[in-house]
Amino acid sequence: MLRTMINAAVSMNEVQKQLDIISNNIANSETTGYRAKNTRFSELIRQQFNQVDEKNEQVANSRLTPAGLRLGTGTMVNASINSLQGSIKQTGRDLDVAFGAPSQYLQVNAGGNIRYTRDGSLYLQPGNNRNQVQLVTSEGYPILDENGNAIVLNANFRDISIDKNGRLTAISRDNQPNQQVNLGVVQVNNSSALASEGDNLFSVDGTYQGALTALNGANREAIQLQQGALETSNVDMSKELTDLMTTQRSYQMNSRTITMGDQMLGLINTIR
Repeated sequence: MLRTMINAAVSMNEVQKQLDIISNNIANSETTGYRAKNTRFSELIRQQFNQVDEKNEQVANSRLTPAGLRLGTGTMVNASINSLQGSIKQTGRDLDVAFGAPSQYLQVNAGGNIRYTRDGSLYLQPGNNRNQVQLVTSEGYPILDENGNAIVLNANFRDISIDKNGRLTAISRDNQPNQQVNLGVVQVNNSSALASEGDNLFSVDGTYQGALTALNGANREAIQLQQGALETSNVDMSKELTDLMTTQRSYQMNSRTITMGDQMLGLINTIR
């Protein structure tokens, strides 16, 4: 009974993690460019008890399973990022951009660290002096150019255009030269390398070889950006709600297992 209760307790802890992930997906169903997380369970290592000593050699040789008992020790939840493309919503706003390729991300500077985001809702904030503005995300993180530098523009412009290859052009006033800069865009070749950092940002695990490709130079032709549009979250609400109910039932079942084990131990203790 103690082993059963321990296994159920371990599983309940992992099911709680799954509930947290599903709740986070539902809470971000309206977040621009949000990537949902998928969960799956894997069984923890089993323990083998070889308490069977088969005397009949013919019977022993005909066994299809190992002799003895193989007892599990619970389960573990694994989370992965859903890399499917979200729906594109037209906004008509010049500083809104949406990726048409599911594996492409903008580079941003978050506290001195390079992070990646699909959130194409961009804004301008005052720069180091009154004549400059800086391009940032909706959370205020600086957008980086293809060289890894923050994008700072002279404030004397009347319009901004962003082409499909990520070139931003600030059309100047008074016949002054236009300002042009290439947005920093990368392609994630292995979504398993992505780790969520909050604020709709991701980092990349450096142990994954070739996980990123910087789309610079000739590679910029592969960029698929659409100005005046945003990518919505790729959360499937019907799936998340179904998974939520299934996970709650799983939690209840494991909780009931602990209760039944406790009741059986109580019956054993009352035996005289």
